[in-house]
Amino acid sequence: MKPKLGSLFKDEMKNSLGSIVLLLSLVILWDLFLYFRRDSWDRTLVFILSFLPIIFLPFYALVSGFYLLREEWRKKTITHHLSLPVKGITLTSMKLLTIWIETVIFITVIFIGAIIFDKIALLEPIPNQVLWHLGIILSIISILVAVLSQFAYVVGRVFRYGGWLISIWTFLVSGWTIIRYSGLLVPYLSFVPDFQFNSWFLSGIWQYFGDTSTPQNIKIHGPTALAILLCFFVIFLLGSWILGKYVIIPMGEKKHESE
Repeated sequence: MKPKLGSLFKDEMKNSLGSIVLLLSLVILWDLFLYFRRDSWDRTLVFILSFLPIIFLPFYALVSGFYLLREEWRKKTITHHLSLPVKGITLTSMKLLTIWIETVIFITVIFIGAIIFDKIALLEPIPNQVLWHLGIILSIISILVAVLSQFAYVVGRVFRYGGWLISIWTFLVSGWTIIRYSGLLVPYLSFVPDFQFNSWFLSGIWQYFGDTSTPQNIKIHGPTALAILLCFFVIFLLGSWILGKYVIIPMGEKKHESE
């Protein structure tokens, strides 16, 4: 099983190499553009703009969740993988791992650029704690979006017609349902402590625009956060199960019909 997992992981990383190179190139080009504007623009603004590519991370995770699974059908490799046998949860896990690695690389390159501009624009360096906290939040958000995207695509593939429309509605309805009803789990998770993240970066942006009331730390309600994560985990398991059942059953039916 381990050799199969290793081979599957290598294939996923090989397929994502193009997107990784493209992302890195775009970030580097953006940083070069800002670097040559450092003397003509406000340097603090240049530093803030160096973080701008971060806003595309959730969108990238959304597209990747659809795209990586879509490629399996386009290349007709999905039935081959599941006939090895490789479970549906293995495929979805490998794809999420790939998206996470891409996200970490993307975030790291953005932070390297920000640190360079930090030395140009700010008197004091960015606290390491800020970068760690921001990186953790961004990577978690990206994975959650990718989980929802994968689930929506798999549900859309179950239907012969209107798959893309069904996928879009599945994504929207699932996200709304998690936000609306995950709170039902909160009373059972009251033992989970609250935690906080350093909001130095966000407070710095608002201070730049004249608002000095922004707190230095963002407090996160532990039970609520865990409830949301558990809901996404259930979505992940359900999507993995549907993936396996959707492919394996039709294969067996087609084989039986041909006999």
